Amino acid sequence: MYQVDGEQIPVSEGSIVRVDPAGKRALKNTGSENLTMMCIQYKANAFTEADSPMEDGVILQEEQKW
Repeated sequence: MYQVDGEQIPVSEGSIVRVDPAGKRALKNTGSENLTMMCIQYKANAFTEADSPMEDGVILQEEQKW
């Protein structure tokens, strides 16, 4: 299950979800097998120093409602 700004989006093998950079997103594996996700950046060379790994993937502090 993928969640963006509180909206739940069912996903399965082969699903594609486009998320605005400002969207608050969360993932929950509701299956019995491992979940693998691939994130693709659309615009080449769009990352800057501000996009360091320490700034990416910030854990949401809000409780998620699944």
